[in-house]
Amino acid sequence: MPTNQDQKIFSIFMEEAEERLETLQTGLTELPAIMADPDRERVAAIYRAAHSIKGAAAMLMDKMPSLTSINKVSKRLEDCFKIVKDTPLKIDATTQTLYTKGFEVLKNLIDRAASPAGLSEEIGEKILQASLPVYDKLENHLKSLMSGKAPAATPKAASATATATPGVANALNQVMTVLKPMLQGFKQADSPETRKQLAGLCARLTKVGVGVEPWQVLVKTAHGAIANPKNSFKVLANPIINELKQGAELLQTGKANTIAPSATLSSLAGAKAAAAKSATQEITIPADPKEVVKVLLKTFNKQQLQAIAQLLIKHIKS
Repeated sequence: MPTNQDQKIFSIFMEEAEERLETLQTGLTELPAIMADPDRERVAAIYRAAHSIKGAAAMLMDKMPSLTSINKVSKRLEDCFKIVKDTPLKIDATTQTLYTKGFEVLKNLIDRAASPAGLSEEIGEKILQASLPVYDKLENHLKSLMSGKAPAATPKAASATATATPGVANALNQVMTVLKPMLQGFKQADSPETRKQLAGLCARLTKVGVGVEPWQVLVKTAHGAIANPKNSFKVLANPIINELKQGAELLQTGKANTIAPSATLSSLAGAKAAAAKSATQEITIPADPKEVVKVLLKTFNKQQLQAIAQLLIKHIKS
């Protein structure tokens, strides 16, 4: 049974773990540049962040067994950075995605441990076991990249390349100039003014990839999530920063057709609730054609109006 002293130590552990998570998250937003940098100090800093969480959890897990999962997950993440700690490496999108998933598992466990309900040993073990394939795949992929034997593109990937859209030059750099202040904003105390500033930063991203619908949808979804006051900055930071960064990489490499907001981000934006509300909404159609147009414009978005117009034309011609 943890003593009062143990609880104090646990509080210190959680504060330090949050700081280490920030180091990891910041590193992930610049991972390709950090990995390719001959100066390995920034990679070493990320490695040390995972190492510190692992070691601190190990000190407490005898009396707090639920921290065992945090210890083991941070160890796996530490191992994945240890592989490349001393060797510059040009990473690919698969590496970025797997590192991000690995980080999200660790963050999930620490967030649960910090919550009023806490992290149970059983839940921690389930999350740990479910995550092991991610770390196995990441380690194997890193070793393949370092040996120059990374897996060749699958037929599906080749097909995607064949239908690729033109890339947006310098999209990633443009987006990163916005994401860096956004990340700092998410670290601030939640206030209407800060939320407004974050929403304004996100809105600037619509100027990148103008006319590229999948990217615009992603940005608008992120904007909606930020504007939703029910979402804390802590909850918003990880999915928004990571999804916008990954979307920018796809935008720049001509793979914009694969950009789509995740279910998590859509949920934070209230997209499902809005869709459900729209699906069940009833409207009254007036007799005056001009008034009908006004009602339609007020009720439906551009895509819905286009679909209605096509259906009307089809029925008129039939």
